[in-house]
Amino acid sequence: MDAFYNELKLSKKYIHNFSLLLTKTNVSYPVDLWSVAAKWVNAEQVVPKYSPLLHNILQKLELSKIIAADILPKGSQLKILLTLEGHQKALFKPKWYERNTIIEGTVYSGKDRHNGEIAAFHLSRLLELNRAPIVSGRILNLDTEILPVSTYDLSRTFYKNGNNTCFYGVCIYCKPDDGVCAKGSFLEGSIALWLPNKWETRRARHPWQRTYNKNQAMWEMYTEYCDVIKKAKPYKDERKLLDLVETSVFDFLIDNGDRHHYEHFSHERSKVLLIDNAKSFGNPYVDHIDILAPLYQCCRIREKFVSVLISLKGKLGYWLQKLMESCSLAPILTKDHLNAMDRRLNSVLATIMVCIKSKSIDEVLVMTRFPFSKI
Repeated sequence: MDAFYNELKLSKKYIHNFSLLLTKTNVSYPVDLWSVAAKWVNAEQVVPKYSPLLHNILQKLELSKIIAADILPKGSQLKILLTLEGHQKALFKPKWYERNTIIEGTVYSGKDRHNGEIAAFHLSRLLELNRAPIVSGRILNLDTEILPVSTYDLSRTFYKNGNNTCFYGVCIYCKPDDGVCAKGSFLEGSIALWLPNKWETRRARHPWQRTYNKNQAMWEMYTEYCDVIKKAKPYKDERKLLDLVETSVFDFLIDNGDRHHYEHFSHERSKVLLIDNAKSFGNPYVDHIDILAPLYQCCRIREKFVSVLISLKGKLGYWLQKLMESCSLAPILTKDHLNAMDRRLNSVLATIMVCIKSKSIDEVLVMTRFPFSKI
């Protein structure tokens, strides 16, 4: 593997000081943090590479008063749409599993993992993708924070199971006999900052989506599948394809094999957003290499992204844990999941090496010129 790094000869201009991601500040002057977060969003990012104010925004997500709670029927999983003080919307996903629960079955089995959403947000920062919505953890008091401000559609799904407050909400798979229960009235979950309304999102079917049945998808049957995809209109512009390759690496590291669609802003130069990452961290002992299909079938990837991956070799789990330590729900991941990410990163680098040896370094690595460049 060392020979591989030497062969890459990546430019020294890419210097990754991951400790800067830990920079914090305590705001001692009047500032509208919701407006700060909204101004960060552009066609290339949801959060900036570094900002000491991010820590304050995460804290505000955890502590702000809830002034309204409603259903969000869109999607297959249970969630609550919250309105926080300052009229900021946020999305709450409840805890279903303990941290050490192993999800057996397919890569998309089980319910959402709220801690996966938290870990995925920080991984997006660590990989310098910065395209995941801001997520933190929060413990809600369902009896005092949610029910008094909930809509009828949400409140009618609440019930008691002994001394525990439960609800089943409204979604594709939400059923009265399959609700989530708090411990007493306290329910842990993830809370994600809603993206600004002016940044309209569009949804597209992922060209490497699974069939979710016994039949194989086209990409599973044809090794030259990427050549076909590159001829399709959205992917003739290679930027979008390179975004999907980066997304496949991101998903492989967190073991998310459920990205059947992807979202992007309506802006023509928008990058692929990393939204809905809760079907992740199911089994730390299994690696679903087929999640990397966009990488090993296309064998094209941005040089700068590879540089970040190499910089994190053997340290990915360490730095991710450091980033998540300040979350009120820490620890977010078990040691086994952190170790799994380091193991999977080695597989990603090995896959890139195979691509380079089968083609050439110039054919595989795509040079990044400047922001909003054609790649």
